[in-house]
Amino acid sequence: MGVFLHACNVPETVLELLAHIGLSISTTSVTNAAMNLSKESSREIQNVGRSLLAIYAYDNLDVDLKHLVATAEDPLNTLVHLTTGLLMPLQHGITLNDLDCSDYLWKRYHNNLNVQPHDIPNISFHSLHDIHPEAPSATGLNRRKRFNAWKYLFDLIEFGPSYFRKFKSDLKDPEVVDPIPLIKTSQTPLRALDISPNSAGNNANALDLFFQQTGVGDPGVTPGVRNPQNHVILLSGDLLTIEHLRTLRATRAEESSSWGRIQYMIPVMGLFHLKMACADGIWRIFINNKAKQRDSNDLMAHISQIRPKETRKMETKPGFRRMHEVIQHIGIVSRLEVWRIAVKERFGGVTTLEDFAKMEPAWEVLQKMAIQIAKRNPTPSGFSRMRTQDSKERDKQLENMILREEYFLLYEEISHGLNHGDIGRVESCFMPWIYIFAGCGKHKYAAEMRRYLEDVHFLYPEGLRCVSTSRSVSLN
Repeated sequence: MGVFLHACNVPETVLELLAHIGLSISTTSVTNAAMNLSKESSREIQNVGRSLLAIYAYDNLDVDLKHLVATAEDPLNTLVHLTTGLLMPLQHGITLNDLDCSDYLWKRYHNNLNVQPHDIPNISFHSLHDIHPEAPSATGLNRRKRFNAWKYLFDLIEFGPSYFRKFKSDLKDPEVVDPIPLIKTSQTPLRALDISPNSAGNNANALDLFFQQTGVGDPGVTPGVRNPQNHVILLSGDLLTIEHLRTLRATRAEESSSWGRIQYMIPVMGLFHLKMACADGIWRIFINNKAKQRDSNDLMAHISQIRPKETRKMETKPGFRRMHEVIQHIGIVSRLEVWRIAVKERFGGVTTLEDFAKMEPAWEVLQKMAIQIAKRNPTPSGFSRMRTQDSKERDKQLENMILREEYFLLYEEISHGLNHGDIGRVESCFMPWIYIFAGCGKHKYAAEMRRYLEDVHFLYPEGLRCVSTSRSVSLN
């Protein structure tokens, strides 16, 4: 409570709330409690912030304060735009030495007026594909197809006939590429600001007020604060926030002091927002694409079966939650249908998964079938060759269903990496999503993802690379 309220000015609504829930009925007691909470909150913010071993995560908060009686000054606008922030301590053994690299990075920053051309690393686009190399597998599948085989097995066990539940203990998690150790992370809320972070200037004001709370800054301007000197500070937000921060730093490049030119800033992309962008990309391609042709197996035809009352909503502005559920639910049904077709091809007269369950297939049989199913879908080059054939020889519905299945599986893979803290798997999904975003018009996300890979794996020193990758996943 002390984070958001002035201790000496507790609103009447708060007093009524505390009285109704039985915590206090005395104005003096509530005021004293608010003052104590404010003092404790301020001490905690200072302790975490002045250590410099924390990440600042902030975002906008819009509150609709509807009035019973309209005011003459502004009778229609009831929306209040705020900025809320969190401080989260850096874990996993991160030290100040890992963050001691501000000058090193500034010498390689392209907006630095004194930067030399040879100081800016020349990173080829092809090198981004080799960030997480993989060893050959005895199954003949690459890492992505091995995940797909696992996902087919998972869906059969979880959502197929009840017989397959017995194999839950046999199905292990997919291989881990580059995991982040699980650890409990505390959060220290900062006081909310009456600022809308909708411009570079407003973001500068928000940062100044956040740093005032944490006691960090330039001692020459604000006596008593801790100077980060050569240490960087991690700032996390959505894509628009990071865009404003980059613009802000570009406009401050001529400042004489490192603090004035925001040399300390390390933007950290929030990966939950990236997941939202992935869902939106699939919506743009398979639903909002004006060039697509309707057929009996397109995505909207399947949506109309599971959400018959929401087809108009899905075609216009479904939002993340609806689109996420559509990808999951239709993806599960599609993969079970692939199982049914594979069973029919292998066992002849068996036409349903229920009949397949009655055969009581062994775990080894299911594993082999999952590998074969994962091999069915062509590689990207093979899929391109399919589409370059003569139109009379093509099955366009099949091509679209194959493409949709691959995109749905790619969405499941990046979601699995996020949920299980496997930053290596998340990063291995970046390149295909970069191509998808570039193809459906989400160019800013494509550019930011490429910049992330270049900065983390080719520009940042080793200590900062570990900091950036560990925090980007644990924020979600």
